[in-house]
Amino acid sequence: MATKYPRVAAAHFAGRGLSAEVVRLAGSVEIAPGLGLADCILDVVETGRTLEENGLEVMEEVAASSARLIVNRASYHARREAIAQILERLRGAPA
Repeated sequence: MATKYPRVAAAHFAGRGLSAEVVRLAGSVEIAPGLGLADCILDVVETGRTLEENGLEVMEEVAASSARLIVNRASYHARREAIAQILERLRGAPA
């Protein structure tokens, strides 16, 4: 298995009572199976388009994730206008 997240992969398989050789790769992990570097990958996937382009398909979801914007209260009150601008930009950004 190739991944940017070797500890997550190892913990996932250990938790299921399975052993797997985990190879840490950086960059375009999805090309590893095509190059013969790994039989499968563990990666963060948003739409799955890159997986499809490389002849791969999702077999199992290991974890769900989401992004959060966190502001401490003091900064929020002291810089309310600047933070409001950041929030507006984020709301207008394409998903």
